[in-house]
Parts: sequence; C-alpha cells; structure tokens
Amino acid sequence: MKNHFILYAIISLLFGCSAADKQKSEKENIEIREKEISEKSDIAGSKIINTAREEQKNKMYSTISDTTVLYWLNDDTLFLAGMSKCNIFAVNVLYKSGFYCPSENVRTYDLMDTSRFTDILPVVKFDDENDLRKGDLIIWNGHVIIYEYYTYINNDLYAVAWWAGSNQQDNGSSVINNVANGKYPLNGDFIVRRPVLK
Repeated sequence: MKNHFILYAIISLLFGCSAADKQKSEKENIEIREKEISEKSDIAGSKIINTAREEQKNKMYSTISDTTVLYWLNDDTLFLAGMSKCNIFAVNVLYKSGFYCPSENVRTYDLMDTSRFTDILPVVKFDDENDLRKGDLIIWNGHVIIYEYYTYINNDLYAVAWWAGSNQQDNGSSVINNVANGKYPLNGDFIVRRPVLK
C-alpha cells in the first residue's frame, strides 16, 4: 500500500510538472507569435509612413494641380482641380507600399462603409490609442489620415499622421503640396482600417 502511494505521488508530480510545463510552453509560444506579428506590423507600418513622406513631394496632390493619377487603378487620371485628394493620397501610398487596394476609386464614405473592403482593409475595433498601429487608416466621412503615432495635448488624444487636403498653407516642411504631416484630433465618428500586405 505504501508503494502504491509513493508511485501515485511520483506519477502526480511528473504529470503535474508536465502539464505546467506545457502551459508555460504554450504561453511562451503565444508571446513569441505576438512579438513576431508586432515586429512585422511595425516594419509594414514604417514602409507606409516612408512612402507617405516621399509621396508628399508629388505636386499632383496640390489643390492647384488639375490632374491626379490613381496608381492602384493602372495610373488612371482624374481631373480634380481645386479639390482635396485625401482618399487618393492614402490609397496611392498603400499601393506604392505593396498593400492591397480596392479595385475602384473610393471616396471616404465608401471607406466608412464597414461592410465593404473587409478582406483588404479590415476594420479594427477602436477602444483607445493602444488599438492603433503605424500605417492604419483613420477615416471620417469626408477625410482620411494615415496614422503614425499618438500624442496627448491637454488630455485630448491626437494622431500624428499624414494626409492630403490640409487647410494650412504649404510651408516646405510639415505641409508640402497640400499634404500634411502633423497632429490630428481623434474625435468624432471615425473608423480604423488596417491595410493588408500583398
């Protein structure tokens, strides 16, 4: 009887450690996968931001330019003198960065429709700033920005982002060709979409 108890204790100890080791191993694997996803996301997001920085130099986004090229639609040309081009800037940047794009010209209200484009631009649930990733599109009905990082000013949340259609005059640094890199207040009715790399 005593031998059975010792044997039971040894078996329990072995299987108990094995189960604990297995749980620890699974937790470590999950953490490694999450870190890999985060690192890949940061690399992809940086690619989008770097492309936005380069695309800012393109004069076609200026409101005085009458022609605008849609890269993702085989360089189709639109005549849009005097109009904001935030949607075109955002999708052109995604295309040049190697991400999937819609197969049509999309306006912000198209992008706000959460039933559309979910395979290539999934909607991300937004609760707070920790839900955002570099390169995400933040979309209002009438405007879209490319998120880089966040900041708080007087307890108000702002995205530091890239967008065409700035109300500010070109200054040769943060606003060039009507494309701005600056702080944008994250308030009102907006959604977040996360681009998918090809």
